[in-house]
Amino acid sequence: MNQPIAEINKETFWALIAQAKEHPGGPGEWLMEQLMDLGPEQARRFDDFAHAYSSLADQYGLWTAASVMERGGCTDDGFMDFRTWLVAQGKGVYMAALKDPDSLVDAPDYQDQRFDCLPHMGERAYEELTGRSTY
Repeated sequence: MNQPIAEINKETFWALIAQAKEHPGGPGEWLMEQLMDLGPEQARRFDDFAHAYSSLADQYGLWTAASVMERGGCTDDGFMDFRTWLVAQGKGVYMAALKDPDSLVDAPDYQDQRFDCLPHMGERAYEELTGRSTY
């Protein structure tokens, strides 16, 4: 049984990602419910972490890995999607890839495991709860 999360920090961000991936109804709907329950400040913190981890993955070696996984090249938008996918794979896969992009050879198939809504989940929850933009 997972501990209830009351505050978003580095550990709980990754815990939510792991729990969302396991949710049978799909990660997006479940994660949105969790963020709505946590309230606007925590939704904004989740948004901050999602963007920070995606930005940290903006590395040359990972762009090469994305090009291989995209099967023929990677555009700027494609690399943004790839970085979102990488964060959505969870802390272990993410950290290993930052250290060595070749570690992604054993990662789930990129084409089948996208989590496109991840970079906007915190922002959407915050806006729904407050009626204001996170920015």
